Amino acid sequence: MNHRIAAIFPVVVSLILVGAAGIAGADIYMRTHKNGHKEFTNTPSGPGWVFYMRESGYVPFIKFSEAGKPKSIDRIIREIADEYQIDAALVKAIITVESAFDPQAVSRKGAQGLMQLMPSTARQLNVEKPFDPRENIIGGVKYIKGLIASYGDLRLALAAYNAGPKAVDKYAGIPPYRETIQYVKRVLKHYKRFQRDLKVADGAQ
Repeated sequence: MNHRIAAIFPVVVSLILVGAAGIAGADIYMRTHKNGHKEFTNTPSGPGWVFYMRESGYVPFIKFSEAGKPKSIDRIIREIADEYQIDAALVKAIITVESAFDPQAVSRKGAQGLMQLMPSTARQLNVEKPFDPRENIIGGVKYIKGLIASYGDLRLALAAYNAGPKAVDKYAGIPPYRETIQYVKRVLKHYKRFQRDLKVADGAQ
């Protein structure tokens, strides 16, 4: 189910999502072509896809504060991970390696916030405030979920998150960049650790 739209895509998207609602268990992914046309599908194949929304059309709204008190970043991660159906341990691992949990982090290349979104990527993901923890995490979750759907392999998805999909496609695998190779190893190491920690925490409840 592929759909291409132009400038009036907000109206068309609503129609697409109504039609998609009858397909059980399907998330909606989007990619933007060079000519500006946006393509939507519930069966992504190939590079360039980012998670758009749940098949139901429901776009989660996660409050940043509760009773006037800011939520912890860890709490926000758990809520967003639950809503977008992705492992919270993976999100936490990416944030650990990307920014060490610093919401104001900026890399030498200009990546911003907790999940280190490049400005162009943030715009594609409709992230207006990249230094806002909630917006940044939602954007990063959409991006990594789309990469996982595109490549069907977590290691390749992480490599694409770090080096870009073009580099992964060029080398048909993890690019031979020291930074990217180490990045994938570090995220997977933290991922396994956080999975254990979350299991222990859940078991203690």
